Amino acid sequence: MKHERAMKSLQSFSITPVATALLLGGALLAVSGCKGHDADDTTAANTPPAASTTTTPADTAAANGGMASDTGAMTPPPSASTAAMPASTGTTPSGMAAGPISDTDFYQQALSGGQKEIDAGKMEAKQGSSADAKKLANELVADHTALGKKVQAAAGSAVTPPASDMTASADLQGKTGKDLDTAWADMMVNDHQKTITLFENASNNASTDQAKKLASDALPTLRDHLKKSQDLQQKLASAK
Repeated sequence: MKHERAMKSLQSFSITPVATALLLGGALLAVSGCKGHDADDTTAANTPPAASTTTTPADTAAANGGMASDTGAMTPPPSASTAAMPASTGTTPSGMAAGPISDTDFYQQALSGGQKEIDAGKMEAKQGSSADAKKLANELVADHTALGKKVQAAAGSAVTPPASDMTASADLQGKTGKDLDTAWADMMVNDHQKTITLFENASNNASTDQAKKLASDALPTLRDHLKKSQDLQQKLASAK
């Protein structure tokens, strides 16, 4: 009996340290695992979140030079190519209307303009001082008188010829000598530019072939008048 009790005591004594060791090892592992988990949680909690790279409509619009509306829609930047173009006025650079013209209107305007050139030329030839200006004045009087007769013949009784009026030109009134020379040369340049525009339009847009041909045939002489008037204008200006 004593022997059996001794054996049981020995067995109890030998098992207890082993069990204790196992229990202690398991506890240590549990503690280590908890500490590792806590450390991971702490690291995750202390790590700042990454900066957001989301692009907003305003950022995109600003980068492209546009504006973002309240609804988030982008307004495209202004384009230089969208500049409004000026509307056509239906007139030529000289200010005269362009387009279809009746033969009667053309004849009337041609006779009125021609008479104005004749009256101004006669005034220059009589009261001017420049030999070159007087010579050109006489040439223009002769040419416009001949052209006026052609226009009147084509117009017939449909157009009443304008009356001669030596004081009709306000640009020349009260001027004599060199002042008249300069004013007359300027007037001839301006008036012939308008006359050429009228005849060019009639040569293309008059209502009858007769009027178109008359206008076309007169253009070379009118352009020659303009060239000579411009040359005289420059010569008189350089002589001052």
